[in-house]
Amino acid sequence: MNKFLLISSCAVAVVADMLFVWWAKRVNHPIWSAIIGIILLNIATIVWMYTMKKGIESATAITFYAIFTVAGCSFLGFVIFKEPLSLTNGIGLVLAVIALVLISI
Repeated sequence: MNKFLLISSCAVAVVADMLFVWWAKRVNHPIWSAIIGIILLNIATIVWMYTMKKGIESATAITFYAIFTVAGCSFLGFVIFKEPLSLTNGIGLVLAVIALVLISI
Protein backbone atom coordinates (compact mmCIF):
# COMPACT_ATOMS: atom_id res chain seq x y z
CA MET A 1 0.00 0.00 0.00
CA ASN A 2 2.83 2.42 0.83
CA LYS A 3 4.49 1.82 -2.55
CA PHE A 4 1.19 2.47 -4.29
CA LEU A 5 0.85 5.76 -2.42
CA LEU A 6 4.42 6.72 -3.34
CA ILE A 7 3.83 5.93 -7.02
CA SER A 8 0.53 7.79 -7.05
CA SER A 9 2.07 10.87 -5.40
CA CYS A 10 4.81 10.85 -8.03
CA ALA A 11 2.23 10.55 -10.82
CA VAL A 12 0.22 13.46 -9.40
CA ALA A 13 3.41 15.55 -9.20
CA VAL A 14 4.19 14.80 -12.85
CA VAL A 15 0.66 15.85 -13.85
CA ALA A 16 1.14 19.07 -11.87
CA ASP A 17 4.45 19.72 -13.64
CA MET A 18 2.78 19.15 -17.01
CA LEU A 19 0.09 21.67 -16.09
CA PHE A 20 2.81 24.21 -15.28
CA VAL A 21 4.51 23.57 -18.63
CA TRP A 22 1.16 23.79 -20.43
CA TRP A 23 0.46 27.08 -18.64
CA ALA A 24 3.87 28.48 -19.58
CA LYS A 25 3.73 27.44 -23.25
CA ARG A 26 0.22 28.73 -23.95
CA VAL A 27 -0.24 32.14 -25.49
CA ASN A 28 -2.99 33.26 -23.11
CA HIS A 29 -1.64 31.53 -19.94
CA PRO A 30 -4.89 30.26 -18.34
CA ILE A 31 -4.63 30.87 -14.59
CA TRP A 32 -6.76 27.83 -13.74
CA SER A 33 -4.04 25.45 -14.96
CA ALA A 34 -1.47 27.06 -12.66
CA ILE A 35 -3.88 26.94 -9.70
CA ILE A 36 -4.74 23.27 -10.32
CA GLY A 37 -1.01 22.53 -10.69
CA ILE A 38 -0.26 24.16 -7.32
CA ILE A 39 -3.08 22.24 -5.63
CA LEU A 40 -1.97 18.92 -7.15
CA LEU A 41 1.65 19.55 -6.20
CA ASN A 42 0.63 20.21 -2.59
CA ILE A 43 -1.47 17.03 -2.52
CA ALA A 44 1.44 15.03 -3.92
CA THR A 45 3.75 16.46 -1.27
CA ILE A 46 1.39 15.55 1.57
CA VAL A 47 0.93 11.99 0.27
CA TRP A 48 4.69 11.65 -0.22
CA MET A 49 5.34 12.75 3.37
CA TYR A 50 2.70 10.27 4.61
CA THR A 51 4.38 7.38 2.79
CA MET A 52 7.73 8.18 4.36
CA LYS A 53 6.10 8.43 7.79
CA LYS A 54 4.47 5.03 7.31
CA GLY A 55 7.63 3.09 6.61
CA ILE A 56 9.27 3.80 3.27
CA GLU A 57 12.88 4.81 3.82
CA SER A 58 13.56 8.40 2.86
CA ALA A 59 16.51 7.47 0.61
CA THR A 60 14.31 5.08 -1.36
CA ALA A 61 11.44 7.56 -1.57
CA ILE A 62 13.66 10.45 -2.66
CA THR A 63 15.45 8.36 -5.29
CA PHE A 64 12.18 6.97 -6.65
CA TYR A 65 10.57 10.41 -6.70
CA ALA A 66 13.51 12.03 -8.50
CA ILE A 67 13.81 9.33 -11.16
CA PHE A 68 10.05 9.05 -11.70
CA THR A 69 9.61 12.81 -12.00
CA VAL A 70 12.46 13.33 -14.47
CA ALA A 71 11.54 10.29 -16.58
CA GLY A 72 7.82 11.05 -16.48
CA CYS A 73 8.21 14.70 -17.41
CA SER A 74 10.67 13.86 -20.19
CA PHE A 75 8.37 11.21 -21.65
CA LEU A 76 5.25 13.38 -21.42
CA GLY A 77 7.13 16.34 -22.87
CA PHE A 78 8.03 14.15 -25.84
CA VAL A 79 4.48 12.81 -26.26
CA ILE A 80 2.34 15.85 -25.42
CA PHE A 81 4.50 18.83 -26.34
CA LYS A 82 6.39 17.16 -29.22
CA GLU A 83 9.76 18.06 -27.72
CA PRO A 84 12.72 16.34 -29.39
CA LEU A 85 14.10 13.22 -27.73
CA SER A 86 17.70 12.36 -28.54
CA LEU A 87 19.16 8.87 -28.50
CA THR A 88 20.80 9.64 -25.16
CA ASN A 89 17.45 10.77 -23.74
CA GLY A 90 15.77 7.59 -25.00
CA ILE A 91 18.43 5.40 -23.43
CA GLY A 92 18.10 7.40 -20.21
CA LEU A 93 14.34 6.83 -20.15
CA VAL A 94 14.77 3.07 -20.62
CA LEU A 95 17.37 2.96 -17.85
CA ALA A 96 15.10 5.06 -15.60
CA VAL A 97 12.27 2.57 -16.06
CA ILE A 98 14.63 -0.29 -15.20
CA ALA A 99 15.84 1.62 -12.13
CA LEU A 100 12.25 2.25 -11.00
CA VAL A 101 11.41 -1.43 -11.31
CA LEU A 102 14.51 -2.43 -9.35
CA ILE A 103 13.81 0.11 -6.62
CA SER A 104 10.22 -1.13 -6.36
CA ILE A 105 11.24 -4.74 -5.75
